[in-house]
Amino acid sequence: MFLIASVQGTLWAVLLLRTVMTAHPLYATLLALLSVCSTAGAQVLRCEDAQGRVTYTNTTCPHDQRMQEVAPPLSAEEQARQDAQYQQALERKREQQLLRAEQEAAQRKAEAERAAAAAAKRPPQPIIVQEPQAPPASPVYVPVPVPQRPPMHRPVPPPPPAHKPHPDGAGYHCNVFRCWDGKGNVWTRP
Repeated sequence: MFLIASVQGTLWAVLLLRTVMTAHPLYATLLALLSVCSTAGAQVLRCEDAQGRVTYTNTTCPHDQRMQEVAPPLSAEEQARQDAQYQQALERKREQQLLRAEQEAAQRKAEAERAAAAAAKRPPQPIIVQEPQAPPASPVYVPVPVPQRPPMHRPVPPPPPAHKPHPDGAGYHCNVFRCWDGKGNVWTRP
């Protein structure tokens, strides 16, 4: 679309140039320069729709399309001028940072000197001796140990029953630890 607008602008300029050229050659030259400058500095927008189709225009894109401004590439002279401006800006920034660092260092040094001078003028702190405080008027509660009960003694278990005498071999059976009779009585071996 930009190309069409540029061609239309050029055709219009050629037609106007022919009519003006007959009137005065200076007007024709001025008109030609104006038409070239107006088309060269036009804003070009790149519009892309949802399907990925791309159109170029010098007006705004429809609301459902993504818009991106297309800038013409810089000439070598413009690029060199831009690089020089960038370098100058960097140099100014470095100078400002250096100046700021020097000012902050001087300010810290001056503050340290003022603090040292103020400390030298101040008399030393007096030594304060505190006397023990008088007992308070209200009662003071002192923890008292709680008396403990005497330990409880377990009752002594009754003595084990007396051992039965070693039985005779008749009706009794004994092993290393126990003996038992035929009635189901069991006792430990003495």
